[in-house]
Amino acid sequence: MKKITLALALVAPLISLAQGTFTIKGTGAGFKNGDKIYLTYKADGKTKIDSAMVAGNSFHFTGNIAGITPASLYQNENPMVIEVAYNTIGFYIEPGDILFTATDSLKHAAISGTSTNRDLVAYTASLKTLQDRYIGLVNRFESLSADKQKDINEVADFRKNRQLVFTEMEPVKLGFIKTHPNSYISLVTVVDLMRSGAPIQQVAAAYAMLTPDVQNTPLGKKTATDIASRVKSTVNSMAVDFTLPDTKGKMIRLSDYKGKYVLVDFWASWCLPCRAENPNVILAYNKFKDKGFTVLGVSLDDAQTKKAWLKAIKDDGLKWAQVSDLKGWKNEAVLLYGVTSIPANLLIDPSGKIIARDVKDKVLLDKLSELLK
Repeated sequence: MKKITLALALVAPLISLAQGTFTIKGTGAGFKNGDKIYLTYKADGKTKIDSAMVAGNSFHFTGNIAGITPASLYQNENPMVIEVAYNTIGFYIEPGDILFTATDSLKHAAISGTSTNRDLVAYTASLKTLQDRYIGLVNRFESLSADKQKDINEVADFRKNRQLVFTEMEPVKLGFIKTHPNSYISLVTVVDLMRSGAPIQQVAAAYAMLTPDVQNTPLGKKTATDIASRVKSTVNSMAVDFTLPDTKGKMIRLSDYKGKYVLVDFWASWCLPCRAENPNVILAYNKFKDKGFTVLGVSLDDAQTKKAWLKAIKDDGLKWAQVSDLKGWKNEAVLLYGVTSIPANLLIDPSGKIIARDVKDKVLLDKLSELLK
């Protein structure tokens, strides 16, 4: 498994607000003369990258931005060529002055300046103890041998303990949202709650705490839609039908699988955790395919990664039907079921009722063993 990091999910789309000038300044002994600092962020739907050299223990960026967008800085690590960043920091670009002060390195820099980044600092501080526990779990898992990291029992144990920490984080996150209803960080935290497996009713209640200004941003509106889709597809509800083309263009309907247990598996060729989970799905498929169980793969690949999708199916040995409209995160089924992170799945019974969501590794095998004795 690739290196896992727990940080605030800086993946939200740009909020469309008035255009304004931003400045980003870094200062302190942690920035050595001659260091190269890279900046990445999204604007106008495109990823922007810039760089600056440190001189006099300081660096500087400036530009124009509409609203708020997530961004990252990297110290001597070109984000376009590295797989894992070790000296990076996430923040938000918005109109105003943003300051980084570092005594040793960028990743430990103090952030100050704009209101969103002040909220980010407060939010991060409130979760520090639990985040440290999570990082300890990650470090333990990554210290295992490569074979152990692929062992289904080790993976299941890691995920179980990770979810326990996520559950402990929930009241902290909800408390932050309650006291910061007008903050963009609170909106991102609602999204984070949904991605980390919080009960959807709890997520909906958290969203309702946000002010109308926050709810009416593009991300706020999308989140409302995702929550509504997730509420309609909770466990014990009937699965809503969809039709998508397979790898050869043949239209496949979810309802074609009535009469069987079917795992609707959301994944993509570029998703490393999805690829790591594929052997477990294969194990379940091979063990139960003759007992009334099958899998329907739904890919979040797009037209640009179609060849990679087809290659991944072959390379990973996925024998079941694979469908995609090649629209990425705008995939019809993804929107229909409020999928906000992958790998994700739905387990549907022969009548078409959803009986589980996001069951993976040993948990999936145990669930199928219980159902298909």
